[in-house]
Amino acid sequence: MLDPALVGVVALVVIALHGFDGIIDRDLGVFLYGGEHVARGIPPYVGVMNSVGPLSDAMPGLAIWVGHGFGVDPVLAARVWFAVLSAGCCGLLSVLARDAFGRRAAGFVAPAVLLLFARFLELASDGPREKTTMVLFLLLTLVLLGRRHWLGAGACTALATLAWQPSLAPAVAAMAAAVLLEPPGKRLRAVGRFLLGGMVPSAVTVAVFALAGALRQAVDGFILVNVLYTHQPGVITAPLATWRMLWRSYHLSLLVALAGTAVLLLMTVPAIARGRRGSRSTVVRYVVILGVGAAAAAAWTVAVVNGGPDLFVVLPFAALGAAALVLLASSWAPFGRNLLLGVTTLALLSGALVESVSTRDDTLVLQRADVAAVLGAVPDASVLSIQAPEVLALSGRDNLTRYQLFDHALVRLLAHTYPGGLPGYHHDVRRLRPTILAVGRSRGPWVHELLHRHYWRVGAGPGWAWYLRRSAGEPVWLRAHDANLRVMGTHGDGLVRGRRTRQSASA
Repeated sequence: MLDPALVGVVALVVIALHGFDGIIDRDLGVFLYGGEHVARGIPPYVGVMNSVGPLSDAMPGLAIWVGHGFGVDPVLAARVWFAVLSAGCCGLLSVLARDAFGRRAAGFVAPAVLLLFARFLELASDGPREKTTMVLFLLLTLVLLGRRHWLGAGACTALATLAWQPSLAPAVAAMAAAVLLEPPGKRLRAVGRFLLGGMVPSAVTVAVFALAGALRQAVDGFILVNVLYTHQPGVITAPLATWRMLWRSYHLSLLVALAGTAVLLLMTVPAIARGRRGSRSTVVRYVVILGVGAAAAAAWTVAVVNGGPDLFVVLPFAALGAAALVLLASSWAPFGRNLLLGVTTLALLSGALVESVSTRDDTLVLQRADVAAVLGAVPDASVLSIQAPEVLALSGRDNLTRYQLFDHALVRLLAHTYPGGLPGYHHDVRRLRPTILAVGRSRGPWVHELLHRHYWRVGAGPGWAWYLRRSAGEPVWLRAHDANLRVMGTHGDGLVRGRRTRQSASA
């Protein structure tokens, strides 16, 4: 137990050096806002509508609830908790690598590779992201499958899916491979225990939503929007755009991820052949399980990838493949094999450390200041977020509706499930007459119409724009505008005082 514990502590130090003041973007804002509501007893999908699993809100909600008891800021509580979860991923990967390759050194190399992946390292302290939770439970699933703990593996598969639905593909594929490697007389029992394990957290989740009267919202967000209304790009449909997006997220570590995944997949082919010939080698069994899981994860990612974090489902397998390559290279060394492994691990950790320190960001400080200044200038204002949930997450205020995200899938869901469809929602927003709108970069025609008719632009924050309802009056607009300008300065959109500028901005 000391090796994974040491790995977790070292990982936590590397993650902490990245700091906890990184920018909160739209996605992070959703999970923080949802987590704040869960901490107050409001179920996921009810506080804010999204299309991922309920643990995306529940995990930060747990941290915020505990942190509240100690007087810790919600954002800091969630981020420290997710840093611990990320370090836990490294510890679990250490156990899995050692089990899989039968070498203690593998338990140090693989987590060092995982920390090298830029986006994983950044989000470890800049979270919360649902995919970090998914990686944790996916790794638990793989460890338990390898040790033939079918019941626990099924439960962890369900929990990984309740964090991010696509994790079901590699988990089930790895389970199928593990079961097929068992003697025929034991396969049915293994499948039954796996399914029973998966049913327990799933049934508990359904019961919680049913008792809260939120089962319909959960079905809409977890299943309906993804099955009926989501159409996403992938490597095949948009190869160049996908490569650029992934390169921005991972830089050189993307090449490591690709190489590690390829190595693991190449190892799987002869391992399957040996397994079919009746090989009882533990390494062969693990390589087949991990390779089949990696193939499913890679296939899903090739078909559907929207952002850098979508690659998280592949990263554990890529780290294992890279570790296997390092172990193979060390076996060819004429002397000093352990020294070579130690130097390689230290080099990987050094790369992760440089990435952690060099990408430190303190934009959160500016975001906090802007939100406090503008909303402080209009203290009794009602606020509506349109693609800017981070504003409400930082202010602790409630949105006037549970809808804040308006991507294509959620807009289609809104059109088919909201009373009166999209026109009904737009009518309700106009009826609510929010004093302040916080608007993100992506907006639809109905938003432009609303702004043009009823709002003046106040200024730009770090990731959103502020608008004030015209009926609030010019003195209130001046207070809000000056407050934004004092914080943002030249970072804002350069508006200056005056009726003429205000009117042209609203246009």
